[in-house]
Amino acid sequence: MDRVDVNPGVDRPTEPDEEQVLRELYGEPDRDGIFRGDGSA
Repeated sequence: MDRVDVNPGVDRPTEPDEEQVLRELYGEPDRDGIFRGDGSA
C-alpha cells in the first residue's frame, strides 16, 4: 500500500518518550519498574 501522507516528518515523534520524561523527573525506576521519586517510602 502506498503512503497517503507525503510530509517527510509524518513518522517523527512530536512528543518526548514517556519513559525518558519519567526518568528525568523521578530518576531510575525501582526493581518493580515503578518510578517513585526520591524520598518516597
